[in-house]
Amino acid sequence: MLVKKKILAVTGIRSEYDYLHPILKKFQNAEFDVLVVICGAHLSSLHGETYKIIENDGFEIADKIDCLLNTDRIVQRSKGVGFLISSLSQTVERVKPDFLLVVGDREESIATCIVGNYMNVLTIHYGGGDPVYGNADDPIRLACSKLAHIHCVTTEQYANNLLNISEDKWRILNSGSTSYANIASIPLKDKDVLSEYLKLDIQNKGYFVFLKHPLSSEMHDSYKQMYFALETAAKFAEDNDLYIIGIYPNSDPGSVEILRAIEELEGKYSCIRFYKTIPRDIFVNIIRNALCLVGNSSMGILEAPYYKLPVVNIGNRQKGRLNAGNVIFVDYNRDDIVNAIKKSCYNDKYRSTIKDLVNPYGDETSVDKIYDFINSIDLHDRKWYVKSNLC
Repeated sequence: MLVKKKILAVTGIRSEYDYLHPILKKFQNAEFDVLVVICGAHLSSLHGETYKIIENDGFEIADKIDCLLNTDRIVQRSKGVGFLISSLSQTVERVKPDFLLVVGDREESIATCIVGNYMNVLTIHYGGGDPVYGNADDPIRLACSKLAHIHCVTTEQYANNLLNISEDKWRILNSGSTSYANIASIPLKDKDVLSEYLKLDIQNKGYFVFLKHPLSSEMHDSYKQMYFALETAAKFAEDNDLYIIGIYPNSDPGSVEILRAIEELEGKYSCIRFYKTIPRDIFVNIIRNALCLVGNSSMGILEAPYYKLPVVNIGNRQKGRLNAGNVIFVDYNRDDIVNAIKKSCYNDKYRSTIKDLVNPYGDETSVDKIYDFINSIDLHDRKWYVKSNLC
């Protein structure tokens, strides 16, 4: 009897689950045993209880781990990592997976890589080699790359970054972004359907999307930065008869202050509408019809090139990452923000250049590449378990 390989994925926030979802579906359809540990913001009512999405997607839930502290203090993340390592160790001991799978540079990323390292479970890290300037997440991502056994990266440049830190070439797959498989699979929805969900008339009025998160090195300025950026965008939207459609920030320290700015400005400007979370099929179609994306989300770097969507990135978050040519970086300067949004929304020459951009982050085939790579690994070959090139 053929024994199925078992893969255990760990996810703590909606954005990383979007990268994991198509990978897990592929492995599940290929008759792997696929299990998921849900933690962090997924379990938070403030962030829309997005664990329900994972349950509805039909994956077996191995565990739910509460590790998100209800505080905006700087101790939040380090203490959360401790809770997660302890609980996840017990889950891994019970489940006995062949592979652990995790994305990016957050608490669940480093906790999973530490557990995989100590418990001798092959750990797949998606998203290594990708720098994030000025954020505590940047060294965490690098640490994950040194701890993980297998790397799936989104560009050739990021693969080279891992080679430069002495990772073995045979451990590295340049898969491209898995989110494109998600996007491509979602049917088009008419604007009347989107309008009904949003409770906004976007059939007769344009809009842009606003996504902004705190930056750890500037967390004490989160309220001031968010208020300034969103109010500047709101004044532009009012002057041009546009809506702003936004989603709440992630759970990092500083997010409470961002939420405070959102609440104050929603009461002041009728053009602003924020949501805790939006279902994937609705959100993808909102982005498909948006004039541009404003804020500092990694979506502007990674997903927007696939949509051929102009992006205005405000502040230091995302600096240092590979820009496909669709992103204008601006500081907290009112004229610069307004001019960048205006160019992104209305400059036909600029918008046409973005339509023709060459996307360095791959295409819809990334999930197949990852499956073929992981499925080819011989679990009895000890070379995968021993990290010999450490410096």
